Amino acid sequence: MFLFRYNQWKPLQFEIMRQLQDWIKLIEQNAPIVALEYQTPDRMAVLSQFYHWGEARLPLRGTAKQPLPVYVWNPGYSALQQLVAPHGSLILQPTTQMIEQDILQSLLDHPKSGIYLLEGVLNGTVAEISQQRCYQLLNAYHQALWNPLPHYWVLLETYVQLPLELQPFIPVLSHAMPDRHQVEAIVTQFCSQHPWIGKDDSANQKLMITACQGLPVGEIEMVLSRLLTFADSSEQLIQLILDHKINKLRGRGLEYIAEPDVLTAAGLDLLERRLEAIASLLRPEAQQYGLSLPTGMVLWGPPGTGKSLSAKLAAKKMGLPLLAANWGILLSSPNPDRALKEFIAVVTSLAPCVLYWDDFDKGFAGWDSNVDGGIARRLSATLLTWMQEHQEPIYTIATVNRLGMLPPELVRRFDDIFFIDLPHEGARYEVFNLHLAKYFPAFRENSQSPWTEDQWRRLLTEYRICTPAEIGNAVRRCAEEAFYKRKPGQIGLGDLLGQRQQFTPAMERESEQMQAIRNQATYARPASGVDLSKFAYVHQELFES
Repeated sequence: MFLFRYNQWKPLQFEIMRQLQDWIKLIEQNAPIVALEYQTPDRMAVLSQFYHWGEARLPLRGTAKQPLPVYVWNPGYSALQQLVAPHGSLILQPTTQMIEQDILQSLLDHPKSGIYLLEGVLNGTVAEISQQRCYQLLNAYHQALWNPLPHYWVLLETYVQLPLELQPFIPVLSHAMPDRHQVEAIVTQFCSQHPWIGKDDSANQKLMITACQGLPVGEIEMVLSRLLTFADSSEQLIQLILDHKINKLRGRGLEYIAEPDVLTAAGLDLLERRLEAIASLLRPEAQQYGLSLPTGMVLWGPPGTGKSLSAKLAAKKMGLPLLAANWGILLSSPNPDRALKEFIAVVTSLAPCVLYWDDFDKGFAGWDSNVDGGIARRLSATLLTWMQEHQEPIYTIATVNRLGMLPPELVRRFDDIFFIDLPHEGARYEVFNLHLAKYFPAFRENSQSPWTEDQWRRLLTEYRICTPAEIGNAVRRCAEEAFYKRKPGQIGLGDLLGQRQQFTPAMERESEQMQAIRNQATYARPASGVDLSKFAYVHQELFES
């Protein structure tokens, strides 16, 4: 008899009630069947809210108010269940109405007053919903219009995709993910019940709010209560919540990216200046002047030039979490439309944030063909619509090698396109020093370089066609070799010159493809300004007049 209990939690119940108020308006407008998208952890709160509405004696089509029983069914039950609360705790109690074949047909043949919460009726894609099921829902809709019995169906699903013939008759409500303000209310209530968590430490409470963002309301309650048992401090509890969320987001095509181990991207001064201007728009006073965060930017250029590092530094400069999106996971999902919708819902709930798409062009290869049944075309259309219309502070950064692979409609959604080319002499000098400082004390801050300008010029010339990634790899290999030879932290100019002879730069190995990318650089803004360093390359005329 007792299948489950529900212990009400006031912030959770209030939030569910607020988001489901539209159902009341719909039944007042003679909408007997409504589909409701909900998050699975919020299931008990949703059932509880409908139970209280049934007990509240809703006004039904202008008739006298009367209590309505609330019934629940899903494919896991053989009999219809009724929601009751005999001792103040909500339970599901089996009824005598057995469901041997089809729940919808049974309710059509034996209609009774009540609110029927039906789970799993619309489970699947549009193609998987049978013609019989469509007719059953249409019959139920028209039957409810002339039947004087108050008879309401709520089709509960984690994702709803209705066939075209049902869309005019069945409204779809969505129980949205909580935003930051709603999460803040839940966490504040939790901390007040456990004072040691947020005692005299508002910073930790803010970190906990950020850690809980992106989770459904019911899941926040469960995770906080469950993980509290394993935490000895607020810091440990925050880390446990983050670990839980990170593991969950991976299945949604998202991943949290850690802060980079460097503070700047060498030589990209024009890009950094633009990022600083964008970061300033996050200040509250920007709204007073009608200013808001732009949509995003594209970082375009050959592989290994620092595009991914620049995206990570952009998030750090803005003080926002960086979410790496995986277009491949979305496309390969059993239901890509559902995966993208859930993806957008999660990203929206995590705002403000930076959404990062690495190698964005590879995900759109063949987007305009029907090889995959038009999935890529359909999903890209949904994505660009969202990018155009969303109001949340979400800044999108996409890195690409071949800009032409992206749909033109998608490219137009980005406010900036920067081209990141091979570093000039001054930038190459900075790249070397950034990586050398990680392994060799002689190159760290306040240390005078052990090499002369002439030695540096020779080194920069040898590595002229190398990308920052190739320079970083060369320095790392020298550090490994020094450790192997029992000389850790020591390096000579000859070590790096010798290392240069051990590999072929991509500009030589894939010269045709790399040069094809660079030839189109004029279509974007340069990420680097003029080289003003002492190592700047001086162009000389071959002939003087």
